[in-house]
Amino acid sequence: MSAVSVIIPARDAQDTLAFTLDSLLAQQCEDWHAVIVDDGSMDDTAAIASDYCDRDRRFSLAELAGSGVAAARNAGLRHARGDALLFLDADDWIMPDHLARLTAGLEYDPGAGASYCGYVRVTPEGQAFMPRFAPGIAVDARAVFERTNPLPPAAVMLARDRVERLGGFDTCLRTCEDWDLWQRLAFSDARFVPVPSLHARYRLHEGSASSDVGQLFRDAATVIGNTFEGRPGESKKAARSLAWFGLWCGAVSAGQNRMLPNDLPEPAPIPVDKDEARTTASMLMEALCTGACCTPARLARDWRRTGERLRSLLESHVEPDARDIVFDAFARMLGVDSQHPSELVSVVIPAYQATGSIHETLQSVQTQTHALLDTIVVDDGSLDGTPEAVLSFAASDPRISLMQQANAGVAVARNLGWKAAASDLIAFIDADDLWAPPKIERQLNALNAEGPEAGLAYTWYARIDGDGLITSRSHKPDARGDVLREIFLGNFIGNGSAALITRAALEEAGGFDSTLHARGAQGCEDFSLYFRIAEKYRFALVPERLTGYRVLPANMSSDRRRMLRSFDLVTQEMLSRHPEHCSMIRKGRAIFLEWNVLAAAERGNFRGVIDLCLTGLRETSAGPIIALAWRLPRAALRGLRLRVRGKPRRRRDHSPTRFPIGSYDGILAMEADHG
Repeated sequence: MSAVSVIIPARDAQDTLAFTLDSLLAQQCEDWHAVIVDDGSMDDTAAIASDYCDRDRRFSLAELAGSGVAAARNAGLRHARGDALLFLDADDWIMPDHLARLTAGLEYDPGAGASYCGYVRVTPEGQAFMPRFAPGIAVDARAVFERTNPLPPAAVMLARDRVERLGGFDTCLRTCEDWDLWQRLAFSDARFVPVPSLHARYRLHEGSASSDVGQLFRDAATVIGNTFEGRPGESKKAARSLAWFGLWCGAVSAGQNRMLPNDLPEPAPIPVDKDEARTTASMLMEALCTGACCTPARLARDWRRTGERLRSLLESHVEPDARDIVFDAFARMLGVDSQHPSELVSVVIPAYQATGSIHETLQSVQTQTHALLDTIVVDDGSLDGTPEAVLSFAASDPRISLMQQANAGVAVARNLGWKAAASDLIAFIDADDLWAPPKIERQLNALNAEGPEAGLAYTWYARIDGDGLITSRSHKPDARGDVLREIFLGNFIGNGSAALITRAALEEAGGFDSTLHARGAQGCEDFSLYFRIAEKYRFALVPERLTGYRVLPANMSSDRRRMLRSFDLVTQEMLSRHPEHCSMIRKGRAIFLEWNVLAAAERGNFRGVIDLCLTGLRETSAGPIIALAWRLPRAALRGLRLRVRGKPRRRRDHSPTRFPIGSYDGILAMEADHG
């Protein structure tokens, strides 16, 4: 007998079923059995399910004739083999540790009826946003489920005997059948064991059962009515629960750009206290995004339309004295200042194994003086806790979303992010770098001042160590306007975290070059992009060090030979397109080689120094290498100190200072001023 039976109802799920089943095959816990219930599909769902059954004996297939999701789940229950159950919809998926952690939670309390985790909605583009976890269920499950259903099926592992005693799912319900079961389980005095920092993935798409708002409301009315049946003294409580659900349905319908069905009852106005304003605004935001299948950033992008919809919802469902405070809370959560409209900027953060730095990077983004942001973290197949670390931020900041991909390199991650971005202005920052608070605001000003032909604005930068302390300051390039000749001499921007780029420039340049990673020569993806943008667009400069570029031995840019190969591929592209500038491009290559030699010495990579010097001697005359002789000893001393003491020697022109990023206290103060 398997420990866990996973029951997967599926109807016309050919586009998503394989992804769902693959998430089961990736589980750390291998002791499971899955029942795929094909509920009368008219597409290739049954064929896909049969293929998985042939490939892995842990899968089995049952068939129904379109009886509905509740009946399909009950059919799967009859075929279950495990003592624990997980109901996984055919368009959702779970993380590799999902079954193991929920099983451990259920085993921790043998008398419990269920263990549960959080969940996160995922858009059709793959953006996970506003993750939710309800710790209150573990404290008083009855009170929570009386008012709302904060758990999709995939977030709950159930004791099989408890479910069988309750008779499974109510087949009279077309929707809300899971909520009904959770309620009955709670009122049978079953305990729910919480498993935090774990999130099932709940896919948003048009045409899902939960998008039929009229049916959703009618079924919710039935579930709430059943809950309060025989409790006449709590009729007001029941009416309030239904009113809140009506507000949710109204917002989902508004997100779909539809009106609520006329046959639904007129909602009673809901009183909202000041301390409930943010919670109410958050619920409305989730519902609007659910209806529109989008992230909150897309609501912010079209704020005029969003604001009109929000006002209409509040006028229909909320008491007059609470409407403004909820509206203002909604706007603040998105970074919208209704009195001073500004441009939405998307921020793309490629991240790989970034648990040690992503928190500080996100803080520096969250605390920008330009608050209207759409922050997309693209996890590049991390094996540590990077995705959950990002979701912990996204739980309290709807401007943050998470995308995930198999490890494919920084170029692919950046391209995935900017193509999904809500804005036509995109800034990139690596997951270990930092921004000073005014960076985005001043880049926008510089870009606008440069005029419509500008495609990129950049700042100067400071090098920082693992503690965020400044170790040295970059040179001060003054390249602006037409910078093509300057870029032939090298990457004067210096890194991938200092630029704000227009979508038009990214599209015309073809995005970041992912072939460098495929050829084992990653490292100069940003330089390659800047060159291609410089061919068509003007550059704007913010002459301040507003980017903190972290230099660590483990950085990708620390692999000097690979960086040199990467640079050579970019210069080959330059030479093929601009042969008339051959001498300037070759000079830039010589400068880059010299810089690499000194950088390798400063980081204590003395073998790399020798390899690079030999490379230089083979490719050019001895002159450039000899010219380094007077600079190399000082760099080598710094590298020796780094190897002995573990910390770089800081330059004399400044005392050890921390790179300035914003504080959360400042954000709270601003919210207090507005609130």
